Amino acid sequence: MTDIRQTPEYAHYLNLLGWKKIKIQNGQVFVKKFPVIGTLLKAQRILPPIPFEEIEKIARSSRSFLVQIDQENPATSNFAKFGYQVNKKPYFPTKTIQIDLTQSEKEIFDAFSEAKRRAVRKAIKNKILVREARDFKEFLWLKKRSLWEKPVIPFMVGQEIAYLFGAFFPKNAKILIAYHQKQPVAGIFLLHSNKVAYYWLAAATKQGKKLFAPTLLAFEAFKTAKKTGCEVFDFEGVYDQRYPVKSWLGFTKFKQGFGGKEILYPPSLYKNSLKNLFASGKSF
Repeated sequence: MTDIRQTPEYAHYLNLLGWKKIKIQNGQVFVKKFPVIGTLLKAQRILPPIPFEEIEKIARSSRSFLVQIDQENPATSNFAKFGYQVNKKPYFPTKTIQIDLTQSEKEIFDAFSEAKRRAVRKAIKNKILVREARDFKEFLWLKKRSLWEKPVIPFMVGQEIAYLFGAFFPKNAKILIAYHQKQPVAGIFLLHSNKVAYYWLAAATKQGKKLFAPTLLAFEAFKTAKKTGCEVFDFEGVYDQRYPVKSWLGFTKFKQGFGGKEILYPPSLYKNSLKNLFASGKSF
């Protein structure tokens, strides 16, 4: 199955962020220029086998100081031959949870934990209403508000959301907003491609969480994705014990409550050539 990061829409999104797309045998890679030191090259979920030699040619011609490869299954075994190492701090989700949307809505709901089923009922009792948004403004407000409440400075969030909207909306994206007394309290930015819906971005205020809006919103997202013809709902990243990041534990627990199947991706790879640039004084 082709990952959304190998689609023209995703290439458009990264292009807006300053990345150049380069087509390769198995899909597309992206290169971004940095002053003086060269470029960063990343290959995201390309289908096997990984064309290492082709990527090496691009890295040399682009003067890439760092190459990152995030693999689709199955894992390749000869990465060390080309000078790659396993990245101990991946920049990319290496594990996710997927929900089978070919099931009925009742079957999907029955697979929730008891706590999640109860949360959906409480949200309905609290008169949470979910509607589809026509633009990204309310979602952007929610995302910034949720970050400030943590507190985290919402750096570059506006640009990211605006560019996602420009690249994917309306054909391959939907924004769902949960309201309480006409006030937005939670939101989900869904992307979809090749019959897979991706839980790309989410936001909720403290009040929204108290009212169980995020749980009802996720259930509504499953139903919306089904109606658009998607067969899989991908939660787009959960805690991976191979790369323990404690800050991921909270939202992972939230996602696990909906059931589904855990998907484990091969290790992320990287090759750092910056030291070679300074050691030799030559381009690579």
